[in-house]
Amino acid sequence: MSKLSRMTRRAQALALLALAALVLGLALLPAVADADATTPGQDGWRLQVRQAAVVQGDRVLLGEIVTPVGTVPPQQMERIATTPLWKAPGNHGRQQAVPRKQLEKLLAYYVPDLAGACVFPGRLVVQRGGLVFERSVIETRIVDFLTPRLAVTGGEIEFHDFRTPQYIFLPDELGTFEVVDSGEIIAGSVALTLHAKGADGRISNRAAASVFVDVWKAVPCAVRPLNRFDEVTPDKITFKRKNLAYVKDPWDGTSGPFRLSRAIGTGQPIVVDALEAVPMVAKGETVTLVYQGRTIKLAIKAEALGDAEFGDAVEVRNLQSNRTVVATVMDSSTVIVR
Repeated sequence: MSKLSRMTRRAQALALLALAALVLGLALLPAVADADATTPGQDGWRLQVRQAAVVQGDRVLLGEIVTPVGTVPPQQMERIATTPLWKAPGNHGRQQAVPRKQLEKLLAYYVPDLAGACVFPGRLVVQRGGLVFERSVIETRIVDFLTPRLAVTGGEIEFHDFRTPQYIFLPDELGTFEVVDSGEIIAGSVALTLHAKGADGRISNRAAASVFVDVWKAVPCAVRPLNRFDEVTPDKITFKRKNLAYVKDPWDGTSGPFRLSRAIGTGQPIVVDALEAVPMVAKGETVTLVYQGRTIKLAIKAEALGDAEFGDAVEVRNLQSNRTVVATVMDSSTVIVR
């Protein structure tokens, strides 16, 4: 064989190898792309199956019942949104409950390659048409409802310990969802009612809800132990930040004069029902007892034996004779006997 012939055959062999490699590479490229597009959870993404969902067509779509978590490839997102599953409830407003085990079997049947990426709830409830509000939306609506109503307290408001349904369905797309208070709205545990209404305004569903509200505010507190009948004066109080959920009807520190109707410990808030008006004449006070006759007027010291306002009759004890007489209050230091 000539040298030229050998070189030609070698070149042909190399060309064939290069062509085979190119064909093999082209054959592998779609497979790799498909693997990236159809392998669930490859980049940490998942599909959270909702507890409640609204479906519009004759069949439940995968995109109607799941919420993607993480970065899902665009090819998968399009597929998720449009993949049909099982038959939907037949009539508008009808619901269908699917337990977890059945849900796992259905997704394993309809989308076996995606079932492993799904996170399942205890059950899924689907409704044909209408709207659905999940718990996070319900809690937001409650906060929006209560915040302006609690603003009158002038305190810092915090919400916690929500007790609400996991979801609430509306019968149609034009329906409304309302939060209704069940009584006076104050700090502490607040009871509410949730109303789902259709477009015609009729209530289609009711549910109970509650939330605990903390309202932090500076209120008057005792700087030292105060006894019953002690007059509340500025030197005896200081303002401290307290949670009104545990302080019912605190005094606002204005008006007066007041005295205490019961003892208050150091640092304890002063509440309205622990206050009473300071009488013009208070029991135990020393007053001037005036004996007013036709031709004589006598003034001596006496002890008030009770509380009284202007014009009231009150018993007083003459400090000289120890005699008790009934006199009429003229002012904060004077009583008179005619």
